[in-house]
Amino acid sequence: MKRMSSSQLSKHAAPSARTQLAAATDLHPEESAYRPIDWSLIRRLMGLLAHRKKRYAFGIFLSLIMVALEMQSPLFVRWIIQVTTSPLPSSDAITRLVGIVAFWTVLWAAALLLQRATILIMTDAGERVQFDLRRAVFAHMQRLSMSFYDKTKLGRIISRCTSDISSLREINVWGVDTICKNVLMMIIAVAMLLATSPTLFLSVAWLGVPLYVTNRAYRRRASVAHQIAREAFTRVSANLAENITGARVVTAFHRQEKNLSVFNVLQEANTANNVAAARINGVYQPALQLIGLIGRVTLLVYGAYLFARGSISGGVGSVVAAFLYWDWFMNPIVNLGNFHNQLLTSLASAERVFDLLDTQPEITDAPNATPLPSIQGRVTFDHVTFGYDATRPVLHDIDFDIETGQVVALVGPTGGGKSSIISLLARFYEPQQGRVLIDRHDIRLATADSLHHQMGLVLQTNFLFSGTVMDNIRYARPDASDDVVIQAARNLGTHDTIMALADGFNTTVAERGSNMSIGQRQIICFTRAYLADPRIFMLDEATSSVDTATELVIQRSLERLLQNRTTFIVAHRLSTILRADLILVIDQGRILERGTHNQLRSSGGKYARLYEQFINPAKPENAGN
Repeated sequence: MKRMSSSQLSKHAAPSARTQLAAATDLHPEESAYRPIDWSLIRRLMGLLAHRKKRYAFGIFLSLIMVALEMQSPLFVRWIIQVTTSPLPSSDAITRLVGIVAFWTVLWAAALLLQRATILIMTDAGERVQFDLRRAVFAHMQRLSMSFYDKTKLGRIISRCTSDISSLREINVWGVDTICKNVLMMIIAVAMLLATSPTLFLSVAWLGVPLYVTNRAYRRRASVAHQIAREAFTRVSANLAENITGARVVTAFHRQEKNLSVFNVLQEANTANNVAAARINGVYQPALQLIGLIGRVTLLVYGAYLFARGSISGGVGSVVAAFLYWDWFMNPIVNLGNFHNQLLTSLASAERVFDLLDTQPEITDAPNATPLPSIQGRVTFDHVTFGYDATRPVLHDIDFDIETGQVVALVGPTGGGKSSIISLLARFYEPQQGRVLIDRHDIRLATADSLHHQMGLVLQTNFLFSGTVMDNIRYARPDASDDVVIQAARNLGTHDTIMALADGFNTTVAERGSNMSIGQRQIICFTRAYLADPRIFMLDEATSSVDTATELVIQRSLERLLQNRTTFIVAHRLSTILRADLILVIDQGRILERGTHNQLRSSGGKYARLYEQFINPAKPENAGN
């Protein structure tokens, strides 16, 4: 089958899907060029195994003994042939045969026991390495900054943590064993063939040249082919994850057929790349078989000639033994060729996993960072300029000072920069210019844990974890007892709403809270934030998507929730704005107005127009929120 490039394949997709296809197949920065697999990557893989080196060493030791025992078989075959063809009395011949077979049986039994022990030891060591790697990746993911998740597709992240790590299993379990065992088999086979008959050994020694050329050519071509195939599979995984995550949007806009068209094109590219890699292997394996066949024929024909001339010691037994040792030599080459395929795939995956582990978080504790003491809640933005892309600021010279316990409402059009202020205060990002201060402490010089333990955040689209409602609320304080959680809900005024669920606090939460309404999810998230007892509280349009009844529950609890806490509210509804001590009107990353509700309404500026739109939505305003 002729291999098709991504551009050629795109011609077979529906025209309406080509734009999506171009985005879906766009190479990630880490895939911008194919890098040759070098020994530094292999050394790093070996570093993973170093923590279990004693267990690996013991398993390999047993494996090598097993190989040495198994490779005595040609000797036993040679002895049996010699006994049966020698002019010994029949009773002596039978006695010798019984002794040879009994000894052979004992060796095989020992080899089988060693094989079982090797499987258990190597599997245990390899699975522990896999466990260590998954733990390291997961721990590293927890440390990465929000910018990483903003820039990286979900499918790529999932692929790194699942299929890429899984593809390393065979290498981690059997990699070193496979190399050591097969190399030993080749060395023993060559030595035994040479010891059996130097003449027969020389008759096949010349085949080492075509074996070297074949293996060298194969490795060069297969390396690139397997890396391309792995990257194509990653694109398929990323597209699949994206469509599953956005299933509701796909259905709402009836995009099933068009998305399927894009997915099919990615699948075609993936299939073509895998077939291309298999085509290379399809030449390599028959070439090895052909070389092996030439060796067998050479040994049989030349061995028969030497036997006919009577110039080979050991007679037919030596010829048969040499034939078997040739197979023992060729089989490891085939095994190592197959292992090379696995190694290429695994190294491509390892490269991706290591790239992830090498990704440094943009937000880290400074070398001189100290724990933030118990805070009162005064917040200062000191001439802050910030952009997710440093060359394109979204906040310009933001400057304000909030006293302890004040409630601040951030209002303005969508995209004006309100949520960016919340993200900077939570230190999900850091400003390019200026400082963010809490109680006059620069938060860049405070440890992240000490900062986040004293903050609470409720978003418009909060996330619930699988488990129970009790588990999700207790996420803020894992050590809190059930009674403490229930009392927190009573204090907040959300207890009755939670108890109205199917099983109250023991209600099972489906994945991402899909079995609950938006309002129910928000109630749980509010209670979770309240349980954390933060000194600074942030609500990012947290009541914008709830129904009126749920909003009333939330509004009744806000008085208690906000008491003696500095609170920032990205305001969406009028009811949350009116309770604010200070309103900041944000537009295009700048503070246009600041003051109380009455002050700003009477000034007749931007806020006054926003307020008119709130109370009279029949008259749309371009500057509306």
